[in-house]
Amino acid sequence: MRWQYRVKIKHLFTENEDHETIQKVMNAIADVLEKEPCFKGFNVKPFRKIPKGNSDFSACDYSNSRLDRMWDYADKHRIWIE
Repeated sequence: MRWQYRVKIKHLFTENEDHETIQKVMNAIADVLEKEPCFKGFNVKPFRKIPKGNSDFSACDYSNSRLDRMWDYADKHRIWIE
């Protein structure tokens, strides 16, 4: 597959799993995606509202599910995430 676009966000990722850190990271990722024309059709609003979670589904799980949608969108639109 030939990638048409490149978007740099991996430097924002963290190993920390506390809600506050996750929310900061997701907001930072949303900020980048909002500025990228190739992500114009992608809804970043869910990135800005990560629930705190519970024992069954953590804040990290919520953020990962939102990132999964981002990866799917990127693959569909030939966007390389770096």
